[in-house]
Amino acid sequence: MKHSKLIILAVVAIAISALAFTFSNKDNSEQAQAENNGNFLPKDPKTDNLLTSENTILLVIDWQDEMLGMVRNIDKDVLTNNIQAMIKTANVFEIPVIETTIGVDLGANKPTVPSIKCVIEEEVENIDRISLNAWQNKAVVEAVKKSGRKKVLITGLWTSGCPTYTALDALQDGYEVYVLTDLMGDATTDAHNRAIDRMTQAGAIPFTWEGAGAEILRAYIHPKAMQDDKIEGGFVGIMKEHFYPFAGKY
Repeated sequence: MKHSKLIILAVVAIAISALAFTFSNKDNSEQAQAENNGNFLPKDPKTDNLLTSENTILLVIDWQDEMLGMVRNIDKDVLTNNIQAMIKTANVFEIPVIETTIGVDLGANKPTVPSIKCVIEEEVENIDRISLNAWQNKAVVEAVKKSGRKKVLITGLWTSGCPTYTALDALQDGYEVYVLTDLMGDATTDAHNRAIDRMTQAGAIPFTWEGAGAEILRAYIHPKAMQDDKIEGGFVGIMKEHFYPFAGKY
C-alpha cells in the first residue's frame, strides 16, 4: 500500500513538472510555430534591422485643433484616418505610444482632438510642452530613453515645425527615425515636402503607416494578425477598416 502511494505521488510530481514546463515555454511557442512553418525564417525581434513590436516606439505630436485646422496638403479626414490606424496598430502590437501637445497648460491651444485621443490607450499620459521641439522637453526624451527602443516612428503637425525639429535632434542623439509622411500635414504642400526633404537628407527614413504596420506584422503567423481568430481584433482588421477604403485618396 505504501509502495502504491509512492508511485502515485511520483506520477503526480511528473505531471506537475510537465505542466510547469509547458507554461514556462509558452512564450517560445510562437518561435517554435515559426520554425516549424516551412520556409519561414524567424529573426530576433529586439535586434532586427527591420521594425518590430519590440524595437519600435511611436511619437504622436501636436494633433490639436489649431494645427489640424490649418492642414491643406492632405484631406483632413484621410489624415485623421491614418493617424487613428497607426495608433491602433501600435496598440495591437503593444508598441509604446508617447502623446505630446503644445501650449495646452498655457491656455494657448486645445488638447489632442477627441477623434484621435479616443484611440490612445487610457494609461498613456499626455506630455504638454512649451517648446516647439519635442526633443527639448525633458519628459519626452526620458520617455523615449526609458522604452529602451532605438527605432522612433514620428507623426505630427505641422510637418515643417515640431515634427522636423524633433526628428533632427533624435537623429543627432543616435536614434533611427522614421517619418511617417502620411501622418504629417502642413499649411501648404511645398512646406510639407520641403520638411520631408530636410529630414530625409539628415538621415530620417520616410515611410507610411501601412508600410510600418506590415513590416511589424511580418507574417500571417504573427499572433497579432488576428485576435482570438477574429479579423476585427488584429492588424488585418485595422487594414480592412483604415487602409482599403482610403487607398488612392492621397
